[in-house]
Amino acid sequence: MRLKKNQVNIVKRLVKSFDIHAKVYLYGSRVDDLLKGGDIDLLIISQCFSFKDKLKLKAELYSQLGEQKVDVLITKEETAPFVQLVLDTAILL
Repeated sequence: MRLKKNQVNIVKRLVKSFDIHAKVYLYGSRVDDLLKGGDIDLLIISQCFSFKDKLKLKAELYSQLGEQKVDVLITKEETAPFVQLVLDTAILL
């Protein structure tokens, strides 16, 4: 996983500030230690995250992680096909 411990802590803290029960996963190129670069892809499974919360979260992540591209996918359904595909290689933070 190519996120530093402090970056993981920032992501978890910010996500939990919106929903204490949310699960947050890292997926995509940052999961592979052999790759370089890439944006930070996050999957959040939450029953109460709103679109407004997502926008606030992205702004806070940008502010606290620096100028990095962060993609945030929020879902309530763990069974959706794309979510299942992501979860196959994702890392729970």
